[in-house]
Amino acid sequence: MIKKRHLIYIILTFSIAFSATFFMIKSNDHKECGTVIKKVIDKNGKEVATTEHVCQEKYSF
Repeated sequence: MIKKRHLIYIILTFSIAFSATFFMIKSNDHKECGTVIKKVIDKNGKEVATTEHVCQEKYSF
């Protein structure tokens, strides 16, 4: 049988893990990200627009 102390540790561990996961999901808002449109000329002489997703963040969860 699980002692009361072990049960408290298990519940505490799960609540901390859930809180950390919830925080990472809610705080990952990508406010520092943007879309850059680059126009280049291909080998046929036509102008082609390419889009690129650029993030300033060092870490992304």
